[in-house]
Amino acid sequence: MASVSIAYLHSVSSYLNELDITPPASNYVENAGRIAMEDYINLLNLGAELSGQSLFGFELGKRIQAKDYGVLGYLVESCENLSQAIDALIRFDSLVADIGDTHVHPLANQVKLDWVPKSTNCKQMVLRNTTAWVETVRKILGESYRPDEITFAFELTSDELTLLTDWFSCNVIVRAKTNSIIFSKALLSIPFTSENRAMFRALIEVTENELQARTTHRDIKEQVTLLLKAKATLRQCNQTRIAAALFVSPRTLQRKLKQQDVSFMELLNLERQSRVDFLLTQYSIAETALELGFQEQSSFTHAFKKWRGITPLRYQQSLR
Repeated sequence: MASVSIAYLHSVSSYLNELDITPPASNYVENAGRIAMEDYINLLNLGAELSGQSLFGFELGKRIQAKDYGVLGYLVESCENLSQAIDALIRFDSLVADIGDTHVHPLANQVKLDWVPKSTNCKQMVLRNTTAWVETVRKILGESYRPDEITFAFELTSDELTLLTDWFSCNVIVRAKTNSIIFSKALLSIPFTSENRAMFRALIEVTENELQARTTHRDIKEQVTLLLKAKATLRQCNQTRIAAALFVSPRTLQRKLKQQDVSFMELLNLERQSRVDFLLTQYSIAETALELGFQEQSSFTHAFKKWRGITPLRYQQSLR
């Protein structure tokens, strides 16, 4: 059954709260952290009605964040370029929203992305997806990014068309055969200013596991471990960010890990220990502490003495 991550519902509720509108009581059937596509469409339409915004999906799409895509969001941000990101989105999109199919059509000097929704009469859903895609790319490549053309398979009023044309900074066509984004091929190879190749490979593994976990038992301990290994640096790495990537609250993550007789901090410290030898051969003790996510060098020293029984300085000297 076509469905979306529960995070999509939360993003709608969050936006309605921004507008000082009380979100409707949720009566949607949730299964493994997902709701049916038709429930999601109904919620978007209700949001448009409550807010009086005929382009509610567009406004929602502009507020897209990596956490709304879970692991897939971090995977896209870690890609080397737009070409790799598109491949990742097409391959793993069903992880967060199994509501449509994306097709890539190479043109002479352009690329056309068609998105075919698995439902009719879904204007707000198409607006949200198209806008979120463009906004995500802009966040990575910069505000100067713009498509060459956007097409929608539905009608828009002249005022709606003017607003969308201004934001997308390109020609917007309505009543087209497909919903599509057309952009220059040159954009495919622009390097992303994000994480390194090692993180991308690790996140691919995480995302593959996420995809498989939809039909098999999910091992939360393994997922957290893989995400920690995926990070190029453990600076600002915390339970809240890892929980967001897995579409659970920090409290739920803590509870699930406890069921497996482990805590987030224990897993984080295991990853810190696996990196510390290499870091001490490359950095000072203070820099190593920062790379491992310690706020203070004294905290790192205290932890290291527990791990190895000696101070980081003496251990570093022994490595030379």
